[in-house]
Amino acid sequence: METYKRVMQGIAFVEKLVLAVTFVLVLALTFGNVVARYVFSHSWGFTEEIVVAMFVILSLLAAGVAAANGELVNLSLVTSAVPLSVRKVFKVVETVFCCAFSLILTWQGVDRMLTDHTFSPILHISKTVFWSFVVIGGISMTLHFIENCILFCVETKEDNA
Repeated sequence: METYKRVMQGIAFVEKLVLAVTFVLVLALTFGNVVARYVFSHSWGFTEEIVVAMFVILSLLAAGVAAANGELVNLSLVTSAVPLSVRKVFKVVETVFCCAFSLILTWQGVDRMLTDHTFSPILHISKTVFWSFVVIGGISMTLHFIENCILFCVETKEDNA
């Protein structure tokens, strides 16, 4: 279990690093585009393609990191009112549904990577690159949903001991 925790902490560290770099890149490109538009009266057309792609990776990786800590939006009105044993069952069912969603998302991303052979209009980057962000985000969410469920079940088991 300790090795598993270390591996997931390493993955989370890399994800947070990617999130930070992506956020700074989006901020710099957007700010640079605004400055270019007002100072030089000319917009950077390529920024829209990059920023949209970066928002995809940003939102999906952030959802994965939030899932690891159980910080995604949920309704705990029912689960907080039931005994711990029932809460564990709810947590496992919730994890199954969340993993199903994120695996479908991953599968759709892979399918689009294999079938979409077009290129972005301005930078002429293969859209496979952009679809890979969906795959990475889906895998991240799946791993973190499982991590959160395991940690919940182990921690509640230790609390009962």
